[in-house]
Amino acid sequence: MKLYKILCCIIAAFTVTSACKKEEAYLEKSDTKENALVYVSRQASAQKITVYPAKDTVVSFDFGASFAAVGLPSSNIAVKFKVDDKAFDSVNVVRTSQNLTPYLKLPENAYSISGLDVTISGGAITSNLVSLKYNSKNLDPNKLYMLPVSIIDASGYKINPLLKTMFITTVKYKAPEILADRTGWAITASTTEVGDGSLASVLDGDLTTFWHSQYSAPASSYPHWIQVDMRTLTNVTSISMAPRNNNNTGFTKFNLKGSVDGTVWTDLLTAKIMDPNLKSLQNYELDAPTKVRFLKLEMTEGPQAYTHLAEFQVFKVK
Repeated sequence: MKLYKILCCIIAAFTVTSACKKEEAYLEKSDTKENALVYVSRQASAQKITVYPAKDTVVSFDFGASFAAVGLPSSNIAVKFKVDDKAFDSVNVVRTSQNLTPYLKLPENAYSISGLDVTISGGAITSNLVSLKYNSKNLDPNKLYMLPVSIIDASGYKINPLLKTMFITTVKYKAPEILADRTGWAITASTTEVGDGSLASVLDGDLTTFWHSQYSAPASSYPHWIQVDMRTLTNVTSISMAPRNNNNTGFTKFNLKGSVDGTVWTDLLTAKIMDPNLKSLQNYELDAPTKVRFLKLEMTEGPQAYTHLAEFQVFKVK
């Protein structure tokens, strides 16, 4: 019995010692650089910062460096960041080859960046933070900007090549849009087929009703148009349209124009595609919110000389 107790104690002590050694492998401090990497914390393909139109507000964004290895560094790791012009040029070469709009450099008067030299303290795996502050008032909300910030030195440690750069890009603030109330709107059209649908149907919220252009003699042909008077200036962001529910011979291409007075017109959407086989609302977003009172839908192409439409909706921001 005494021998059994001694053996149990030895086994227990061995188990505890083994467990401690296993745990200590991840807590052991070392200055070896083998199989150790330093990389950007919070790194992604692009960190997006929002541009708020005409808003004089400073917004902060922070990021840092991290350490990855089996174990911990025993000494401090000094990590240096730098705004990376070479990475900026490389991204734009790719975007240009893909027919995408190149980024502009984030203007120096629009941001400040502090703490480009950070430290991963001995025994830790993350550094103190780099702080970027930017102000939207010095940025054009209709343009795309980028600021790449890369790790250029990590005290001799290898820098992860896939996670060495923070690509900070801008996105335009999008205000919540709402469906415009169509009560009281006036609507006219190039032609209407009497007895086959009605023009008011495109504003009634019912996808089973429709407007039809004139096909009886003298029949009309493309281009067809519908004009809407919203009665007041409306900050339009997008439109939605639904084709006729029980027919797929409607228009396939259209333009949208806007006007504040019904006389001088501005192109809002050009040569857009409408699918008459898709029996649901199809949404088309404007490049930017535009204040207009009048909207003119110009239907320019289709499989037949006539056309039809079930629903026309307008979305806006306040």
